[in-house]
Parts: sequence; C-alpha cells; structure tokens
Amino acid sequence: MLDQVASAPALHENMTNAADVIAAGVALDAGNTRECARKLFQQASELAPSWDEPLIRLAQSYRADGHVAEAKELYIQASIRNRWRIEPLLAYGILALQSNDPHDAVGYLSRATDLNPTNHQAWHGLALALGALGLQGAALRAMANAGNLAPDILHYAITYNELRDTVDHDLILQIREPKWTTAIELCLEANAALRRGGAEEAIALLETAIDVEPDASDILALLGNAYLANQMPEMAELHLRKALLRAPENIDIANDLAVALGRQYRFGDASDILNKLDIPANASSTILLNRATIRASAGDLAGSARDIKAATPKANDRSRLRAECSLIPYQSNATAELLLDSTRKLAATLPEDCEPLMKPSVVDPDRPLRIGLLSHSLRQHPVGWLTFAGLENLDRDAYELYCFGHFAAGDPFAQRLARRVHKWQDRITKYEAEIASNIADCNIDILIDLSGFGDNGLIGSLAYRPAPVQIKWVGSQASTTGMKRVDWFITDRWETPEGFDQYYTEQLLRLPDGYVCYSPPPTSPPVSNLPALANGHVTFGCFNNLTKLTDETLSLWGRILEQVDNAHLLLRCPQFSEDGIPERFISRAHALGVDTSRVELRGRAPHPEFIEGYKDVDIALDPFPYSGGLTTCESMFMGVPVITLAGDFFAARHSVSHLSNVGLTDCVTESPEQYIDRAVAMSSDLEALAARRARLREQMLTSPLCDAKRFGRNLGAALRYAWQDYCRNGCRA
Repeated sequence: MLDQVASAPALHENMTNAADVIAAGVALDAGNTRECARKLFQQASELAPSWDEPLIRLAQSYRADGHVAEAKELYIQASIRNRWRIEPLLAYGILALQSNDPHDAVGYLSRATDLNPTNHQAWHGLALALGALGLQGAALRAMANAGNLAPDILHYAITYNELRDTVDHDLILQIREPKWTTAIELCLEANAALRRGGAEEAIALLETAIDVEPDASDILALLGNAYLANQMPEMAELHLRKALLRAPENIDIANDLAVALGRQYRFGDASDILNKLDIPANASSTILLNRATIRASAGDLAGSARDIKAATPKANDRSRLRAECSLIPYQSNATAELLLDSTRKLAATLPEDCEPLMKPSVVDPDRPLRIGLLSHSLRQHPVGWLTFAGLENLDRDAYELYCFGHFAAGDPFAQRLARRVHKWQDRITKYEAEIASNIADCNIDILIDLSGFGDNGLIGSLAYRPAPVQIKWVGSQASTTGMKRVDWFITDRWETPEGFDQYYTEQLLRLPDGYVCYSPPPTSPPVSNLPALANGHVTFGCFNNLTKLTDETLSLWGRILEQVDNAHLLLRCPQFSEDGIPERFISRAHALGVDTSRVELRGRAPHPEFIEGYKDVDIALDPFPYSGGLTTCESMFMGVPVITLAGDFFAARHSVSHLSNVGLTDCVTESPEQYIDRAVAMSSDLEALAARRARLREQMLTSPLCDAKRFGRNLGAALRYAWQDYCRNGCRA
C-alpha cells in the first residue's frame, strides 16, 4: 500500500490534460491520501497556470486537514486567477469567520454577494459575519436575502428570527421578510416553544411539520432534540436515526444521536457512532467534547483525554472546562486541590458579577421559607434515592417546596415528591438567565441545586443569584462548585473532616449524621446466605459505573485476587451489555495483571434484578478515586459490606460517609496496602462475614442513613441556620 501511495503521482507524470490530473487527485483525496493528491493538484496548476480549479482543489484538501492559513492563501490565489468565480471568495469568507476574523470575512463575502446576488450561501455567511461584528441591522438584511432565496432551509429561518429579536421594529418594516414554507413556519413556532421550555408543545408542532415534509433531515433532527429536551431519549433516538439516514454526512445529527444514546446509558453504541465520524479539523468543539464524555463512560479514559486536548484550542473556555470538571473526578490523578482549581476556572466563565435577580425578601430569621429544588433528576434516580426521604420529612409548616425541572409523570418517585411540593415548574428553558428569572419570580428563599455541572445540569443559573441563599447538594456533587454565588455546600463530618474547608469555595453546612438519607426500594429481594459457604470460594464484587474503574483500581483488585486463593470477581454495570465493551475491558484488565479467568461481567437489568445480583457477592470492593454512592447503600442493604479507600475530595469519600453512618468504620481504609489487607482479612473469616451479612440490613435500616424523620430534622435545622446567617450578614456575593 505504501508503495502504491508513493508512486501515485508518477502514474500521471506524463499527463498533459490538467482535468485528468485533477480527477486523479480528487480520487486520492477522497481516500485520505492527501499528500499524493496535493502533488497532483499542484501538477495540474502548473499544466494550466491560468485555471483556478487546481488551486481550489488544493485549498479544499488543506482545509480538510485543518491547515487554515495554507487554504486561505490558495483561495486568494484562485480568486486572482478568476475574479468572476464566487467559490473561493465564499470559502475564504467562511474560513475567516471560523478563525474569528469577521472583518476579513465581511470583505470577501460582500464581494461574493456582489458577484452573485442569488447565492443564498453567500448571503448567509455575510449575515453571520456582520452579526459577529455587532452590526445586527445589516446582518438581518443579509439574512433576509438568504431566506428569500431559500425559504425551505431551517437554520436560515432560526438565525433570521434570532437576529430579528435584536433590532428595532422600524428596521424590520424596511425589510422584505422571507416567506418561509409551511413546514419551516411550524418549526419556528416549535423553536419558540422550546425556548419557553415547552417541549411537549414543540413536539406536537414538529410532528405536524414532518407530516408536511417527511424527508427533511433538519426537521427530523429538531424533533429529536425536542424529545431530548423533554427527557425522552428513546423517542429522540428514533427520529435522529431517521435524520441521519437522510443526511449521513451530517456530523451534528450524528453527535445528537450519540447524546440520545448516552442518555440511555448505551455508551458503546454512542461511541461507535462518534468513532466512525470523520470529524473535520474545523468542526465544532462540542462534538469532540461530547465524544470525550461518551468515551469515558465507555471506559476509554485515555481516548477521552485525547479528545479534550484536541478540543482545547477551539473550544470556548466554558464548554471545555465543564467537560474537564465532569471527568477529572474519575481520573487517577484527581485531588481536591486540582478540582478546586478547575472549578474556579469554570466558575470564572459564569456571569457571577451581574446584577442579582432575586426579589426583595422579608428578613425574618424564623418565618416559613420557600425552598427551591433545581434538577431534571427529581425521579427514580440517585438524586431521588438519596434526597426524597429527607425532603418529605421537612416540617411542612416551616418549609414550602418548589421544584424546577422535568416532571416524569409516570415515575413513582416523581409522583411521590409531587404530593409534597407546593408547585412544580417543569417548563424549563435552556437559557440559564431565563431559568433564574423564573425562579426569582417565585420568591424562593433558599435554592438548592441538585444537578451540578453534569449532563443536563442547571447550576449555571445560580450565577444570576435568583435566591438570597443558594446551596449545592447531591447531583454531580463531586467537589466544590467553585462559584462565588453558591453560599453553602451540604456535607457531613466524614465527607469533609476538619481541615477540608480549604478545598471549597462555599461554606460547609455539615449535617450531624450523613449528608444524605437513603430510601430503600419498596419491594426488594431478601438478603441471601453468604455465597462463599456454598461456592467454596470468596466472590468480590463491584456494581459501580465502568467510568469509575481506573487502571489503579483494577491493578489493586488483581493483587487481592493473587492473595486470596481461588477468589472470584463479579463486576456489573450497564455498559457490559454492549457489543465490544466487555472484550475491551477484559483485555485491559489482563494487561494490568488481573487474572481474568476469575472475572465475571454482567450487564444491565431491571433495578430489582440488578440489586438481587448481590446474592452472588461476599464482599464489595469500592473503586477509587470516585467511590460508590447509591451503589454502596444498595450493597449494604443486600447484606454485603464494602471496602473503600478514602480520598481527599467529596466524591472520593461518599462510601466513607455511608459506611460510617451505618457503623462499618472498619471497612474504611487509608492506603492501598491497608485496602488489600482488609479484603484479605475479611475473606479469611467466613463465619464472621456470614454473621455480618445476616444482620447488616437491619443494622442499616436502624442507622441514621435510613432514619428519614431524623434526617428531615437535621436538614431543616441546617436550612434554618443558613437562612439565619443570611438574615444577619446578607448575601455573600
């Protein structure tokens, strides 16, 4: 193959027809043998020194590889050879715009529209460049021209409406507004509904638009995104797949489809789609950052790090830092200090110095308070399992609950919480300032974020200060938020011992027991007998997310298997149900020294069946640095003790808190060697292990971890303390 590539130009060295040489170059360029293709394009240029086509082809080849400067120079040369051709002017203008040089872009795109006033792409590019310069009126005129020439292109209509909202009404009267097609008008109504948080309304409008234009990939894609906004990833997948079939080269649709699959925890399928993409060098950084998250979730932390690095030069700071902050806790080198630094950088991209949106409130330390809960995960989800019992047991006379986020009408947890709350506002726009304004309009006294910076997270709205007191609790609560306007961080003495305050920008609101209250499932399998007694060997287990299983964790587990004769390791997570992931994981574990002949992998299952799998586990092993949270609670509930290695940041100490609350402090270790010793010692005394298993559920149910009334009192006292601090001292920022 290398010989063929090396000799490719030689095959055409006797050609005298430049068009034939270009055709051969195009074939090579399409096969990604671009160096050879470029030699042919250069040869064609020398054969026909006044023809612009070879230079345009050469520029396109360099552009595809991200060599922007070379491409721009070649487009200039091509436009000199043929000053009547629009393509090099348009291509140069778009590259200049993508390079954040709208001044340069306007010059070339204006020439393009002068040359060909009927080219809608040139008018669209010019509108974007003028808008980037803040010339909204001129941008609207240009966009109107594009829309009148192509009234069936959805993103033209959306851009036009966005510009239209920024100019005076008198200017709009001077413009010949586009006559959009019926389907596009429906899409515009749907897009406006999405902005208001009306996903269901948008879906109905878009379904009608699809009836009018059933093969329109852009409308199908917008419908898929409306279903994503309505927290319905399965339906989103259906329509995004249809869209991709009609536009297989559209990397934005492929990226949205990967998001829909990721929301269903089908990270392997999502990775397959993104890994097949030929992502151009000038593509949006959003795609690379999404692929970084998906790859990490599929267990490919190295690939995830490469994508973040590749996205860094082109990503806006906020998108990149948000992805980094979400992934750092899963990495072996994660520390409290690193997370503090990263979250502070992320918070610096938020408008925390803007005028607060909060309404004036009655400064009375003892009056009833309105408590806002901000999250799309107020349902059967780790957020629900760990907060609802406590929220339900807050004093109803003292605390009135308001929910802001998606309401999953068919979810039993959501239905349960809805009976307790005063108001549930589930029409949530994607714009943080508007979310904050809606919260402020409800006169919330204390706003609790339960989403963080993770996928679907809404914490950015706290930057606008919609409430006098703002608190972070559960939901991507891996470390400090880094935000000046998050006043308090709910925690406990095990999650953040004395001396840990330095790693948090918030004040620490330490509850006297644990920082959460676990709600056991209403129907659950009984605790089984110790499986080692029947199996003749000990089975260690971990049912945590694959993303948490770092190389260092696997290496340590491999050492435990070496020291415990015939011990087995049972691992379970949804990703192990997907094609390719189990095989890649086993290969990785083997390379790290794990005897994979003693490893069993299990995949997704309905929740009752999932936790019933603990009947086959004698001792659970916690991953690190990101420890188990809900998983640790479920393991103990099924009678299985968990050995954990304590870290120095919040997510590295979840199990420390839960185990300590139940009285299993002997399961908490402080070093890898101690972790191994504890696992070996526990596995060597099956009689004691069986006795612990038999009593652990009752021990847990009578502990503070499951005492909902006690937790409700503790939480209420903490909220009152935070409010009284505000009454004395005002807002922190």
